[in-house]
Amino acid sequence: MQTRFDKQDRLYQVIRLIRPVHLNIQRTLEAQLEGTGISVAQRDVMEVLHGCGPITVPTATRMLGMKRQFVQRTMTDLITLGMVERRRSSRQSRAYLCKLTEKGERLFETVHHREMALLRQRLGDINITEVIVALRVMARVAAAYEAAAADTLTRDEVPTRLNRDDAPKSALVDG
Repeated sequence: MQTRFDKQDRLYQVIRLIRPVHLNIQRTLEAQLEGTGISVAQRDVMEVLHGCGPITVPTATRMLGMKRQFVQRTMTDLITLGMVERRRSSRQSRAYLCKLTEKGERLFETVHHREMALLRQRLGDINITEVIVALRVMARVAAAYEAAAADTLTRDEVPTRLNRDDAPKSALVDG
């Protein structure tokens, strides 16, 4: 039982909701994508291309927070389906830019309209102030955990045990 308002405890409750919300969004998207011939991951890549125009796979990877190989494979599958086209970048001769084809644009817009209709139907009673606050909070949570993940990666790359000769002088207590 909560006897007083504990900001961190309430924030933790918000964070605990992320996983079930994410899973239910995935399930709903899968159902909405039935018959379209694309997966949720392909839809996510298409969304980035729709919003950003021609971009490289590394740029899409950063935006999606996914592994590069997975985004590359997904992009290749979308090219095979005729949803995405790739062409050489005029700025970098070795880089390729990927963009939605007309077919890809039409499909993404159809899928996106379905998603927006569901939002209006199920969540249309949420006011703009609540949406703005939710966006601000979730952006902060995302940034904090992105930084924590980056710290973890950096820490994993550092040797766990320093050789006495490699340690900075300030780290040597007994000098």
